[in-house]
Amino acid sequence: MRLAVIADTHIPDCTGSAEEASLTWALQACRARQVTAVAFAGDLTATGAPAEIERFRRILAGFDLPLIMTPGNSDLRTPENLDAARRAFSQPDTLLTHHVGIVALDTAEGCIPPPEFHRFLQRLQTAASKERSLFVLTHWSPVELPEEDQHRLAAACSTFGVAAIVGGHKHLDAKLDLEGIPVHLVRGLDPEKAKAAPPALTLFDGLEDTWSRHEVPWNESDPRTWTEEERRDFLSRLGISTMTRTLADTRAATDAAVPVLELRAEPALAESRVELRRAVASWRNAGGRILSLHLPNVTWETATGAVGGIPLLRQAVQLAMELNVDQITIHVPRASVADMEPGGRIEQAMLHTYAGELQPLADAGIVIGIENLHRNRGEAVDEQRGFGYTPPECLSWCEQIQACICSGDVGMVLDIGHARNNAPFSQRWTLGRWLAETGPRAVGYHLHQVSAAGNHQPLTAPFGPSISLAALFWAWRSGHTAKAPLFLEIRPESAMLSHAALTHELSGLP
Repeated sequence: MRLAVIADTHIPDCTGSAEEASLTWALQACRARQVTAVAFAGDLTATGAPAEIERFRRILAGFDLPLIMTPGNSDLRTPENLDAARRAFSQPDTLLTHHVGIVALDTAEGCIPPPEFHRFLQRLQTAASKERSLFVLTHWSPVELPEEDQHRLAAACSTFGVAAIVGGHKHLDAKLDLEGIPVHLVRGLDPEKAKAAPPALTLFDGLEDTWSRHEVPWNESDPRTWTEEERRDFLSRLGISTMTRTLADTRAATDAAVPVLELRAEPALAESRVELRRAVASWRNAGGRILSLHLPNVTWETATGAVGGIPLLRQAVQLAMELNVDQITIHVPRASVADMEPGGRIEQAMLHTYAGELQPLADAGIVIGIENLHRNRGEAVDEQRGFGYTPPECLSWCEQIQACICSGDVGMVLDIGHARNNAPFSQRWTLGRWLAETGPRAVGYHLHQVSAAGNHQPLTAPFGPSISLAALFWAWRSGHTAKAPLFLEIRPESAMLSHAALTHELSGLP
């Protein structure tokens, strides 16, 4: 008997996403490994929207192995479709073979409602048999349910001789204990959330009462399994952003032969121009290939009814020309969604400013990159929130600038940390969806970890703890996104520490 467990797929409504690719791979792996049955442990869609459910169903079309499902909390994120989503992922709720029985328990809301527990007991009683090993399939970690629910669940499992409880939700592999009942959590398939390792399919192999567990990783999302040439290609585009450490980090990048470098305009303008040019020249002589300058923000000043930040922007553009940079990064306008109404006065003023001030860069053959922003804690989610939190907003802005600029290349600098640390928009627009929709329009990437301390935290490991780069790795290798410069954007410490750690991780060194 071989049981496959698939959890936390978070399928978005988007063609070509990393989430869709990882699930397709897992289903193929199930067939190749001749599994007896497949258990889907919840969080199967990004938000439970009808289009996401239909996309999940299409991926499963033609998959003829026995399966069982239970919903997760992400499947219930669309209130108007809650009941339909729950029904879609609650059938079948019991799977019986001669040697094993699997019973689903709906914990999608982080608890066990009394009606669901009653139905669960009935299913357990039907499934119980001396000839079968009995498993319970859930989503929420049982040891994090309310205390009363934990006791009831443990007592029921003990009464009916349950061999183990299997679940997801935490995006990590763990073996726990619920009052003597073994609990197996799986890290699942979400390419942006699986922790400590690449996304994986979990298999349980059983012979009578003896069961073993092992993970089958999605190697396409793990550069450590790529060819040496593929790894070198990726690392040849991995660099740092100096943030406030302009000269110190430029010199450190020179010493370490870091091939890609991004300066920040405001601190760079504060440095001696002679020293700055000398540091950049030394970096280029040491093998530096791609130099970028992050331009200052352009804002809408409500008090004056005018575009703000133009004088500093002009100084930064002049610096970019002097340093002969290869590309620039500039955020989308710092304005509200309401301000940026298509065709409105403010949007047109912003467009005129961007096109006019950036035209000299385009004429010089400098690539122009527009960077996405993210929602801040406590910020509104209506039209008063900031502009540029979703792919449609950012890509539309890129297209408008490209249409106004007479020459040059305008694309997206996708800040992966911003895309991930962007609730509630990150639920619908997953990182896999950002990569799929940005695709060939990407001209750069900003990489950093996020934590309770905020954005721009050190990123020293490829898979977690909060952000996994598996989606980027797969999209990069498969050609679903452009191979463009990658800037580690870390503060307040130097990004060189993260660069050294990631380079070691991804170079195949022991």
